[in-house]
Amino acid sequence: MNTKQCPSCGSTNIYQESATVYRCGDCFDRLPTGSMVDLPPPKVYGTQQKSETNPLGNWKNLITGIVVVWVVLGSSVFTYFKNLQLSQGNSEEETTTIKIDPNLESIEINPEGEFQFTTPIPDGIGNIYIVGKFTNKSGQTLLMPKFTVDLLNEEGTIVGSNEGYAEKNVVSDGESVIFQVLAEKAPNFSNFETKVTATTIPDDQKRPELVLKEIDFKRNAYKEIKLVGKIKNKGMTTANFTRITCLLIDKQNKTIDYGSISLEKEDFLPKESLNFEINFARAKKIPDSYYCETDSILKENINQ
Repeated sequence: MNTKQCPSCGSTNIYQESATVYRCGDCFDRLPTGSMVDLPPPKVYGTQQKSETNPLGNWKNLITGIVVVWVVLGSSVFTYFKNLQLSQGNSEEETTTIKIDPNLESIEINPEGEFQFTTPIPDGIGNIYIVGKFTNKSGQTLLMPKFTVDLLNEEGTIVGSNEGYAEKNVVSDGESVIFQVLAEKAPNFSNFETKVTATTIPDDQKRPELVLKEIDFKRNAYKEIKLVGKIKNKGMTTANFTRITCLLIDKQNKTIDYGSISLEKEDFLPKESLNFEINFARAKKIPDSYYCETDSILKENINQ
């Protein structure tokens, strides 16, 4: 029987991944071209014909083998050190030092603003996600706002402190942003306090002009709440790594679920529109309201 075997782990659990590619079902290694490797042929016990011994021929074979081994080892060592030098040279070339303009006068502040929909949401395995929306009212543009959540017991003592960041890296004055803070294996707490710090930057950052529209709610095949809509690039520049994040809100203005997706299409072209959907596993009913936002970065112009 012609049994097929993985050359890496010896498993015979082989499956065909595509028309020309086979893969091991145990170690998931991709098998060489030609699909699979045969096991060695079974041994046959019985009379075998032996070639006559030639001492001179044996010595010649031994010397030839030693020469071949030395040539192979020498070539391998030379290639290894050559590649090592090349990799070191490439790493040095790729290392770039970004100088900070001292005239920017960036400072770290505790920006004034408004918190909304801030709610702790458990994940079922002992962790808590504190999510919400923050509106920047500091009069300045913020870079990478950092949110700190202190968990308090009934006496007002801090029993846990955790940090997280906003979904957007740059938040202009008057702009809102969703944040999320993870408290792993959160202790018992009765209240919490949320603070924000950020670095200020000049308000001249070029950003993609994106808009969300035609948002509606449906249910997917698993009876989960599904938010569907369209996103449009209103600007004249190409956006990269576009992300959409939404909060589902109840009558008490509490977040009952949150979710986010990234567009599969990396280059979001000017004036282009795309459909999107976000599934929410926690929400059991259509929310009373929602808050959605989107963010991306401008595609770098390689001609500049």
